Amino acid sequence: MRRIHYGTGVVLTTDDVADALLRLNVALANLSHTERVTIPVASGESTDGSVDLILGPGIAVMSEPAPWHGDEPDFSTGATLLRMHPHYPYRRPNGHAQPMMPIEMDNWDPDLEGY
Repeated sequence: MRRIHYGTGVVLTTDDVADALLRLNVALANLSHTERVTIPVASGESTDGSVDLILGPGIAVMSEPAPWHGDEPDFSTGATLLRMHPHYPYRRPNGHAQPMMPIEMDNWDPDLEGY
C-alpha cells in the first residue's frame, strides 16, 4: 500500500494505483495538460472509497510506502482506468515512453514535431 500526498491531504491506495497515478501525472505535466482523475482509496478497514485529483504541470504528488494489515484491496480496475487514459505513457518498441495520442495527418505540423 502507498500513501499519496496531494496538497495538504493524504490518501491510501495500492502500489499499482500509485504507480499509474504518478506515471500519468508526469505524462500530463510533459504535455502541459491538466486532467481530473478518480482513484480508489482505502481508510481503516474500508476499501470502497474514492477521491478526485487534478493532475498536470506544477501539481505535486508524492507517494510513500504505508503499512496495511490484512489483504491488500483489489484496486486493479482503478489502475487499469488510469492506464487507459489517452495521455498515459506507453513503451514503444524502441523502449522510449511516449504518450498515446492519435495523430491525424491533416493536423501534422513538422515544425512542431507533429503536434
